[in-house]
Amino acid sequence: MAVRWTKNLPSFANLPFRDQVILLEESWSEIFLLCAIQWSMPMDSSPLLVAQDHEQQPNGKTGPTDIRILKDVFARFKSVQVDPAEFACMKAVALFKPETRGLKDPHQVESLQDQAQIMLGQHVRTHHPTHPMRFGRLLLMLPSLKFVGSDKVEKIFFGRTIGNTPMEKLLCDMFRN
Repeated sequence: MAVRWTKNLPSFANLPFRDQVILLEESWSEIFLLCAIQWSMPMDSSPLLVAQDHEQQPNGKTGPTDIRILKDVFARFKSVQVDPAEFACMKAVALFKPETRGLKDPHQVESLQDQAQIMLGQHVRTHHPTHPMRFGRLLLMLPSLKFVGSDKVEKIFFGRTIGNTPMEKLLCDMFRN
């Protein structure tokens, strides 16, 4: 889902291939969560989450706290009623992180993040003119996607299907195909 979305972004495709891979590895969990929230992935009725609820947290396992935090993040986004255009802009802001280490062209990435923020701001001003604080609120919601690390997101949502295969390897394989 996240890989397909990024591959369809013309601005992303124009970046050096290595930068594309680095940015995807850095932001996949945030983009995945934004997609899951946007497409209303049920957090209460998911058998995977119910089964994980009973595990403890030693040795890096997910636990009830991680599930609760994810449910809270999902609920916060739902309560704000983020629309599809806002989700697209927020995914782009999450993807284009110029501070990501190892980028060949961080200035181009910064420019793309700026463009995504400008588009989000314009959309909010046009479609929500009576809510001037909405733009800032949406941007401030993005860090909450990191409250549960990508390793936990991987275990919670993909642990049963990918086993011990590192998500980064799967992402690279999917991205190349």
